[in-house]
Amino acid sequence: MSHPTEPALHPDQEPVRYLHAHFEDDRRFPWGKLWGYVGSLALTFAAFGAVAQHLWPPTALMTLILGLAVAQAGLQLGVFMHLRESRGPSWQIAGLALALFIAVGLVGMSIWVMLFKSGVS
Repeated sequence: MSHPTEPALHPDQEPVRYLHAHFEDDRRFPWGKLWGYVGSLALTFAAFGAVAQHLWPPTALMTLILGLAVAQAGLQLGVFMHLRESRGPSWQIAGLALALFIAVGLVGMSIWVMLFKSGVS
């Protein structure tokens, strides 16, 4: 449905409407982004504090840090990368799946190298 101030579009052009940016939300304060930033800082400080205090054994710390990293990645994808705000087909999911595959491979291989570093040198 057309906005009263916009010219009527031809029916062939109607599906392209989701490509246009949303500017009606520019007048409000971005509370969601502020809370996302505060949440990102809290997750970062939680990881730093856990490592700096040496309260847990290394395996538990690694598990905690990986969990906090996954939580922060999800938070940043949702809040700052606008993953939830898709207006059209979710084609970005394929790119995200590829990036996740590469990231898991890099992190997994890095952990594998760190675990067996004594045999390398």
